[in-house]
Amino acid sequence: NMNKSEFFNHKIVLETYEWENIWWENTADSVHPRVLYVGDSISCGIRTKATAASNNELLFDGVGTSKALDNAFFYSTIHNFALQQESCAAVLFNNGLHGWHLDDGEYEFYYQKMIDFLKKEFCDIPSALVLTTDVVNEPYGYDAKRIISRNDIVCRLAENNEMPVIDLYSVSRGLADLHCD
Repeated sequence: NMNKSEFFNHKIVLETYEWENIWWENTADSVHPRVLYVGDSISCGIRTKATAASNNELLFDGVGTSKALDNAFFYSTIHNFALQQESCAAVLFNNGLHGWHLDDGEYEFYYQKMIDFLKKEFCDIPSALVLTTDVVNEPYGYDAKRIISRNDIVCRLAENNEMPVIDLYSVSRGLADLHCD
């Protein structure tokens, strides 16, 4: 929650490819509960599968992005999406595959800032943190050891903030056929 001068004085580190994927599942449906899944490319792929797995009883909307946790505009992206979403039954958050310029201490600091923002933005709405999936063959920019370290940070923050964790890492271990390089 930076003021305007802080926004423009903060150097934003961008990735080689910056992208956003904003998605509302079946917009005409005002009956079924909506889950907002904020995250990286993992969230984009899982979101549609989660809706299908629920037999369309839960609609998984999404804010997928390559923005790193220290990108001040990440917050406004989520905020602007939330302004347009009529209802939200739960929020899921995952951002382990971006922001490799952040060391573990910085990652933890900015992840806590995001938790604080989500609690304020979606007060009284259940939220959960999602662990990053395993990576296969460490594609360019991905480091399996750092993913484990980041997942440990997320677990610690979840415990400190009394939030549940969805463990996609353990689920994805040993399921190499589900991975894309």
